[in-house]
Amino acid sequence: MAMRRLNTSAGILEVMGAPLTGTELRAYVMSGGGLTLKNFKPSVRGKRCFLIFPIRGSERKGLVSVEVKNKKGQYDMKLLAVDIPMASGPDQQLFLIGDEEEYRVGGGLISELRDPVVKAMAASKEFDDLDQIEEEKDAERELQDAERKHHEEIEKLEKGGSQ
Repeated sequence: MAMRRLNTSAGILEVMGAPLTGTELRAYVMSGGGLTLKNFKPSVRGKRCFLIFPIRGSERKGLVSVEVKNKKGQYDMKLLAVDIPMASGPDQQLFLIGDEEEYRVGGGLISELRDPVVKAMAASKEFDDLDQIEEEKDAERELQDAERKHHEEIEKLEKGGSQ
């Protein structure tokens, strides 16, 4: 639902570049739901979901913040915002739905979720670099093992032939 809204937003696409893609990395918190008594009548409370995930366009990367409330089986999006890190100056924050006030709901729950996701995004580049180094070392080690086995086979053949 959020990706559909983002991919049809001219403003977001202009800043980030089309097409927009999400990632497997997500952080979310569910709240609410369950039965409650209101004026001595039982009722069902709506559930809220606070969700954060990285997004990538052809020009820039960003971090999407979403708040959705489930009301009687229908999803009501309260917040849809994208934080875009800028090379020069402060990060840019674009709101498609909601505003800065909605961003602070639940004691700033979205910003609490945001910090570990930002760290994970930064770490993923470091992990990619480490994976590349490890792959190169593994390939070198495999080559050395193959050369050593080849030399051992040659020595066996030479010893076998000289007797």
